[in-house]
Amino acid sequence: LCFPQKLWLMLESDHFQSIWWSEGGKCVAIDEEHFKEEVLGREGPLRVFAMQKMKSFIRQLNFYGFTKVQRDFERSASLPEFLAEEAAASAHSKILYYYNPSFNREHPHLLGQCKRR
Repeated sequence: LCFPQKLWLMLESDHFQSIWWSEGGKCVAIDEEHFKEEVLGREGPLRVFAMQKMKSFIRQLNFYGFTKVQRDFERSASLPEFLAEEAAASAHSKILYYYNPSFNREHPHLLGQCKRR
């Protein structure tokens, strides 16, 4: 699977707590510190991505057309998103938000348009 497909599967999975859909499925929210441990720290057959550093992961996001979104203090409308964001905020974690118009939970058919630049 290519990077966007792996990312999509992670977001749709219940196995990862450090990454989730935000903004009603339009953005990817990442709890940076937790993500480093939970995803990038995996080894062997449990490894999800080839990279182990956050900088490399963000570079992949950029290669596939994701842009960083500055987040205001408005909270997500859905309860699971709200709870995830509150838990991350209470832990003083850094939450990163990334957006790609072709990466939208409501429109999985657009995933094929996420091409590496």
